Amino acid sequence: MSKRRFSLPGFAVIFALGALAGPAAAAPTVVATRPVPDPVDPADLTFFVGAISESGRSLKATNLELVIDGTSVGAPAGMQSLSEWATAAAEASATWRPPVSVGLVYLWVTGVPSGVLDGVQAFFQRVPSRTTVYPTIYGRMRQGRARLTAADVSRLGDVAYLESYRPNMIDAIRLELPDLASDPAALKLLLLVTDGRDFADPKGDGPGDFLGLGRDLRKAGITPLVVAFPAPEADAAQAAANLRDLHDAAGGFVRVLEQTSDIENTLESLGQSVADLQRVRFTTPTSWRLFGGAHRLLVRQTSASGQKLNAEVGSVSAAPSALRWVLIALILGIAVAGGGAVFLMKGRRADGPGRASPYGGRGARDQGQGDDDDEEAQGDDGGGDEGDDALEEVLQAAHDLIRRGASPRRAVEELSRSFPESVESLVHVEQDVLQDPRFPYFRTRPGRMRLQEIRDIIAKKSAALPSLSPGMAAVLAEAVESQMAAEQAAEMLTARVGADEWTAFAGLDLDRLAEALRLSSRTHPLLARPRARGVAVSIQDALRSGSGTQGILVGWLVRTGGPGRRGETLRMTSDGRCVVGQSPAAAMRLTGDGTVAPEHAVFTVESGGFVVAPLGGSISVEGNQVRDRHVLSDGETIGIGAGLFIFKSASAGVSAAGGGPRGATASSPPRSVSQRG
Repeated sequence: MSKRRFSLPGFAVIFALGALAGPAAAAPTVVATRPVPDPVDPADLTFFVGAISESGRSLKATNLELVIDGTSVGAPAGMQSLSEWATAAAEASATWRPPVSVGLVYLWVTGVPSGVLDGVQAFFQRVPSRTTVYPTIYGRMRQGRARLTAADVSRLGDVAYLESYRPNMIDAIRLELPDLASDPAALKLLLLVTDGRDFADPKGDGPGDFLGLGRDLRKAGITPLVVAFPAPEADAAQAAANLRDLHDAAGGFVRVLEQTSDIENTLESLGQSVADLQRVRFTTPTSWRLFGGAHRLLVRQTSASGQKLNAEVGSVSAAPSALRWVLIALILGIAVAGGGAVFLMKGRRADGPGRASPYGGRGARDQGQGDDDDEEAQGDDGGGDEGDDALEEVLQAAHDLIRRGASPRRAVEELSRSFPESVESLVHVEQDVLQDPRFPYFRTRPGRMRLQEIRDIIAKKSAALPSLSPGMAAVLAEAVESQMAAEQAAEMLTARVGADEWTAFAGLDLDRLAEALRLSSRTHPLLARPRARGVAVSIQDALRSGSGTQGILVGWLVRTGGPGRRGETLRMTSDGRCVVGQSPAAAMRLTGDGTVAPEHAVFTVESGGFVVAPLGGSISVEGNQVRDRHVLSDGETIGIGAGLFIFKSASAGVSAAGGGPRGATASSPPRSVSQRG
């Protein structure tokens, strides 16, 4: 099939913003790149899209909908965050570069807040490490630096301060423009850290033309990300006007901070917002590839808080394919052939309806046999579809466990319990599955090694002769003799034998279960009774549903900003209710922060997960205020008082509401934790 050629008019990057009156306006910023052909399959289009809150945090979309020419076409063919996609691509190729480039311009004079350089480095620790960076520092003069990658930005700490008299910001940005505009990356960002002052007019007495600069940035397809700290009081009004003009002309994100202590957190949040951009893959309809034409794409996003945001991705023009004439000729040929067939059928009917067939009853029997064959084939196809679905569920679960860092033995335990009938299909999975873009971690060397370890354990367990350990056989015999409830027997099993033993037992099919009971009946004759098999099957069902297991659920917070030591880990209590605050009675004490109440918030365990709710103080999740309660997801950012924390959790054998057992989630909890505030 020949490659299709798509014309993508307009700039490389577009922005959709809420109603913004100035740099400090409280409205989210939506960033989207123009669609480009997928290098793997040119018939598909890919683009990046995401949203940034007014504070700089990522607005993660819980739902994404494509709209083409005003008509919704539902969810895209595939989505993956920039950070995850970049990790898989970098593992596959040592020369791969992410389609992102960043121009870095920041004020570097005596007296700049201490958090500027730390914040810049925190930003680049979040984005893909191979991202191209064009750094420029400025004061009265500007000084360009050699092109770097995000992993090399730490070298900037050795640069001496520049002259601080009448800083020249526009000149520094214009130094970046040629390199950044000519960079082939689809997403071009300008990270600007400044106090907003500029003395770039010919006399050096006042600001330069920020409206003109903004128009040039927009024309070059560059998205500004501006973080501003307070300017000297005498220049504050003019500095604010400079940033307002730049934003009005160029769009993008801008935040003017009131406290210099917020610089580092804001820049780090911006870096995470870039890493959270979604790479969207869209399969173009066949009609586009055959008949061409221009079409407009729009993306509707819904955030976790229910906020709806629209992003105009732009228009795509496709030239008509040469196959169009082949299709037209084929349609004409079918029409002619159909007309001839109708003519012949009419001629045969004219010979009389009572004329016997030369094949007699045999033809009728053959027709009936053919119908039976069709029905059988349809039944076989249906079974195949069910098998494919089951294998895909196991693959998805295995991929998630590998992504979350579960050990091979723990992964096998979770998979055997959740998918007892289909877990062995992992052993025979085809190698081409490892290249499926839906499973990026299978495409990395560590991911493939971990998957092979899981497959080896499953194969070893499958090849072993089915048997029951003495402890397990004793529990089953006791359950048969005392007519114990299945849930009670399952709980007794999980308490007396290891997890690998009872998960293997839960995964036995009927034939292997019968053989295991027969072998164990030599020491426990009760297991040879017909009723023993029914009891064992009931206990298997209880183990698979999780109703008889003692699940493990652990949650903890990692401090990322605010008062206190960054990286400090605070573990939640295991009794199902953990109060956070300054009170000595609080299970998790946060001292040293005057904005934290004695009993500030409470974490509870509900339906196999953690829920947070405010008590005597306000809390936020991903920058959104929590009024009543919020069900937490692993990796979400929580604001408590002046502090910022990342929520982490891990679980094993925990039943979710209305569902079966949950697998191991998130990262493994830390071995040692701190309860210091």
